[in-house]
Amino acid sequence: MSLYGALFSGVSGLQSQSSAMGAISDNVSNVNTVGYKGTTVNFQTLVTAQVSVTQYSPGGVQSAPRTNVDVQGLLQATTSSTDFGISGQGFFVVSDQAIDPSGYAYSRAGSFKVDKDGYLQNVSGYYLQGWPLIQGAGPASSAMVEFNNQTYTKAYKKADGETFYINDNAVDSVNMQPLNLNTIGGTARATGSLSIGANLPAGAAIGNTEKTNALIFDSLGNSHNLNYQWTKRGQNVWDMELLPPAGARDVSIKAQDDTSVYFSSGRIDFTDIPDDGTSFTIDISGTTYTFDFDSSTPTDSANVTLSATGDAGPFTIGTQGRTLSQVLDSLGDAVEQASRHAYDAEYTGGGDGTVQNITGKTPPGRWAERLAGTDAIIFRQGSESDEMSVDTSALFTGTDPSVIQTPVPDASGVLQPWTVAQLSAPAGAPPLPNESDWRGSWVNSNGVTSATDRDYPSGIVFNGDGTPARFFGYSPQGADDPATSVEIGWSNGAADMQGSSAISQFLGNYNTNDAMQQLSGDYQLNYVNQNGNRFGNFTGVTVSETGIVTALFDNGVQAPIFMVPIATFVNPNGMNALTGNVFQQTDNSGLPTVREAGTAGAGTVAQATLESSTVDLGQEFTTMITTQRAYSAAAKIITTSDDMLEELIRIKR
Repeated sequence: MSLYGALFSGVSGLQSQSSAMGAISDNVSNVNTVGYKGTTVNFQTLVTAQVSVTQYSPGGVQSAPRTNVDVQGLLQATTSSTDFGISGQGFFVVSDQAIDPSGYAYSRAGSFKVDKDGYLQNVSGYYLQGWPLIQGAGPASSAMVEFNNQTYTKAYKKADGETFYINDNAVDSVNMQPLNLNTIGGTARATGSLSIGANLPAGAAIGNTEKTNALIFDSLGNSHNLNYQWTKRGQNVWDMELLPPAGARDVSIKAQDDTSVYFSSGRIDFTDIPDDGTSFTIDISGTTYTFDFDSSTPTDSANVTLSATGDAGPFTIGTQGRTLSQVLDSLGDAVEQASRHAYDAEYTGGGDGTVQNITGKTPPGRWAERLAGTDAIIFRQGSESDEMSVDTSALFTGTDPSVIQTPVPDASGVLQPWTVAQLSAPAGAPPLPNESDWRGSWVNSNGVTSATDRDYPSGIVFNGDGTPARFFGYSPQGADDPATSVEIGWSNGAADMQGSSAISQFLGNYNTNDAMQQLSGDYQLNYVNQNGNRFGNFTGVTVSETGIVTALFDNGVQAPIFMVPIATFVNPNGMNALTGNVFQQTDNSGLPTVREAGTAGAGTVAQATLESSTVDLGQEFTTMITTQRAYSAAAKIITTSDDMLEELIRIKR
C-alpha cells in the first residue's frame, strides 16, 4: 500500500510543480504588462488517514495558486496625460462598452487613450467610468465635492435636459458615466470678481476727474472696458461713476445684500449712422420719448441763466425728471458730433411764481416767468460742470417761480452741499445771490432710483493717512465686507450679470492701504485684476490626486468636469482575474465600495504614470530553479517506486 501511495504521491508532486511552473511562466511573460499582479503558487499537504501504527500511508502535495492583487507596483512616469496610476489600494471602474455596458470590471491598468468617439479606453479595450461634475451646489441630498474653494455636484444632464444627481455608492449604467473628451469643445468664463488698486491724488482740486478702464469678459467671451470715473468732491472725498461698456443696456453698483443701489446708468448703442430725419422712441416708466436725428450743424445759441440759493437736497426745475448724458466711446471719452443732443419737451415751472425765502436773504423783485413751449437742450462734449443751456426765444418777465428743495442727510446725518448750475436772468434782471453747493439723487433712464432718504453717498471717503474709511457711505460698523456688486445687463446676447452672477467689486479693505488710496503725487493705476476669460479651445486634461479631471483651455481656464472614483474591496485577493488585466468581484472578494480617491483607505490617482508589473525576474528565476529540482525529485519518486514494483514482480518469477 505504501509503495503504491509513494507512486501517486510523486504524481501529485509533478502536478503541483507543473502548476508552479505555469505561474512562473505567466509571471515572466507579463513582466512588462501594465498593472499586472504576479501569481505565486503555495503548496499544501495531502494527508491520508493512518490506519496502522506500523505502516505509513503516503498522501502527497496540492498546489494553491494565489494572485497578489493587493501588492503595489512601482509607478513609472510617462508622457501621456491620460495615463493614470493608483498609489495605494483600489481599482479603476471599467466597462466593456462605453454606453450601456453589459457589466463592470476593475483594473489597475491605467494606460488610457482616446478612442474614435472621444472616450477613454485602455489597451485591453475597457472604458473608464466615473462621475461627471457640474459646477455649483445641488440639492442637500446630492453628492458634492469641494475643489479649489469651489463646490461641484456629481451630476449630469440627460438627453431630455433634466439634471440627474448621481448616487456615488452605486455601480450601474445610470450612476456611472464614461469620460468623453470630444464633448468638451471650447469655453469662456464671465468675470465674477474685479479688484482695482490706484492712487487718487490728494492734492487734486475739487472737481478734478480721473479715469480707470477695467477689462472684463461676458459669458460669451467678449471683452469689454468698464469705464470708472473718479471725481473729487471735497477733502478726502471722491465720487465714483461707472459707465456702461459697449453692448450693455445698463450697469449698477449695489450693496452686497442687494438692498441699496449706489449708482446706475443706461446706454444705447447705434450700429450705424442714422439717416437724416429718422427717429426712434423709447418708453421709460410709461412715458414715450421720441428722438429725431438731424445731421445738420447746430447753430449757436445764447444762454439765459438765473442764480439761486438753496440748502442741501435735490433741486427740481421743470425738466420732466429726465437727463440725457453724453455719448461716450468704448474708452469712456465723449464723442463730439454725437454729444449734441436736442429733444422736444415742454418745460413748465412748478406753481404760479411764488418765491420761498430759503436763506433769509431778501429776494430780488424780478424773476423769470415760467416757461411753456418747445426748447432744445444741448449737452456739449467736454463739459465737466453741471451747467444746462436752454435755447429759447421767449421773453422773461417779472413772475416769481417757486424753488422747492428737500434736505437729504448722509449716513451720519450731515447735510452734504450741492451746487446748482447758474440760472442767470435776462438783461436788466439782477441775478439771484449766494451760490450754494449741492448734491442729490436721481432717477436714471433704466428706471433704477437711488435712495431718496439720503444723498447719493460718495464712492470713497479716505482717512488722513490715505487709507479708505468709507465705501459708498459704509464704514466697518455698517458693513463688515467692503466689497460691492456690479450688475450689468447685456444687449449683445450674453447672460446678464445680475444676482448671484454679478461681479464682486473690491476697492480695498477699511483702513488698509491694499487697493484704492489717496496720497500725494499724480494719479496712478497700480493694478486691475479680474477672473474672466475670452473664448478658449480645449487643449487637454489634468488629474488631481483626488481623481478630479480638469479640462484645460488655451485661454487659461481650468474647468473640473469629471471625477475618477476608486473601488476598494475587503479581500481584493479573492477577486477573479479575467483576460485584459481586469478583475471581477466574487463572493470571496466581497462587494465593491466606491470612494473618492485618497479617502477612507482608497489610493490616490497619479497622472502621467503607469503601475508596473509586480513581477521580480530574479525571484522568478530562482523559483524556477527550485521548481525544476522539485519536479525532478517528484519524477525520481515515480521512477524509484516503479523500480521497486519491478523488483516485487520479479520475486514472483
